[in-house]
Amino acid sequence: MRKCVMTSVLVVEDNVENMELIICLLEMKGYEFEVAMDGEKALELANKCIFDLIILDIQLPKIDGFEVLKRLINTPNSNTPVMTVTACALKKDEEHFLAGKCAHSLTKPYSMNKFFEVVSIYL
Repeated sequence: MRKCVMTSVLVVEDNVENMELIICLLEMKGYEFEVAMDGEKALELANKCIFDLIILDIQLPKIDGFEVLKRLINTPNSNTPVMTVTACALKKDEEHFLAGKCAHSLTKPYSMNKFFEVVSIYL
């Protein structure tokens, strides 16, 4: 199993604008990243590379983020922290994320400062 880069982040987001924002924020701090626009591609990458952090949208095509969270346990990234970024803002959704391997959950829209605060916990 190869480590993709020194400090690497897997960004899983199907919305192009949201993906570009996350990429821009990661580039500002000099982090390396891989991108997936659906859950299927995310799991494919999670089986090929070891990441330091996974940023995961929940509402994804092909395989949704809840299922991705479950399946990550069977990948080399089973111990990699997962931060969800989602429009799901209900208390029960947050509890569901945290019960399912999610280390942290950010609700869209989120501030740049909050994003960096959470990312810096894990990287």
